[in-house]
Amino acid sequence: MPAFIVSDHESTAARIRDILTFSGQECPSSHILPNDEAAYRLGRETKVDLVVVALPHDREHGIVLLSNLGRVAPGRILAVGPTNDAKFVLQALRAGAFDYVDVADLEAELDAAIHRRAEDVAGPPEPGRLIAVLGPNGGSGSSTLAVNIAASLAKEHKRVGLLDLKLESGDLAALLDVRPTFTLADICQNAARLDRVMFEKSLIKHESGVNLLAAPQNLVEVAHIRPEGVGLAVTLSRIGFPVVVVDLDHSFREEQLLVLRQADVVLLVFRLDFTSLRNVRRTLEHLETLGVPREKVRLVVNRHGQYQEVPRAKAEEALGMKIGHFVPEDAKTVNRANNQGVPVVLASPSAKVSRALAQLAKSVGGDPPNVT
Repeated sequence: MPAFIVSDHESTAARIRDILTFSGQECPSSHILPNDEAAYRLGRETKVDLVVVALPHDREHGIVLLSNLGRVAPGRILAVGPTNDAKFVLQALRAGAFDYVDVADLEAELDAAIHRRAEDVAGPPEPGRLIAVLGPNGGSGSSTLAVNIAASLAKEHKRVGLLDLKLESGDLAALLDVRPTFTLADICQNAARLDRVMFEKSLIKHESGVNLLAAPQNLVEVAHIRPEGVGLAVTLSRIGFPVVVVDLDHSFREEQLLVLRQADVVLLVFRLDFTSLRNVRRTLEHLETLGVPREKVRLVVNRHGQYQEVPRAKAEEALGMKIGHFVPEDAKTVNRANNQGVPVVLASPSAKVSRALAQLAKSVGGDPPNVT
């Protein structure tokens, strides 16, 4: 099935055609249509697989163009334009585009969009592996572990989803040194019209390959969080990414339970002190009452090696469960990385703490895709 390009910019149209041709799309030069002729020409075509529209500088004109094409074009419409205005991107998607590509990164984004289109045609992919990270009490360092597990897995899987469900105190945006335009609160408020493309545009893409859905930016927005919206965000994340890491709080509210029940692995992160062990034991008992199988749970000791911590044997006896992973104490290296907004596995990959985190990530992340 052929592809068409709608553009008044010759150089942009040529770049789009090169990418389409390289990706195996049939797109002869005669399929490049000017904006004012596109609706008429496409309305007369019966075999159209894809229509790539390079949006004009006049944004109102661009929305009208997409709406008109959506009424007559038999193929799916992919919009190309700037992404510095999030509201305009959403308007374009609502006007009829099934996907939106940043013109500033045309080659990479258009190729990725074409592959997403092929995956949609082939059928739904296997859901991504869901890893829940839970600190049974404050100060466990679970957020630091969550962001470093995600960054480590992104090295292997190329793209990883990361969701911040610590609604009142989420730190993942700061730990990655990014400023979110959209948050989980926006997802919940727009859940009725949210689709996969709109969801992915709501994520912050970190250079490591981590794609973050941030927690609400202020406490007022926490009231907008609904379990239905969180469930949709988790579902779309698992469709879009081979692995999804979720940083949970220990409130056990409904949206937190939703993730715990779906998770392939639940990492309980704690320190070897009396208070932490007491809270871990209570959490393990509560997870059983919630129907979370014990075999899904892995115990992770963070900041291992601190002075006068509870010995491993006594901790395992108290918990009735083996401790699976130990992340060593290295406050200097970890704090420096956190203060710089860079995961320690990227800032100091050879450090002992980074190697332990990378090994933990590898053990829970599943097999990476084959790269040919």
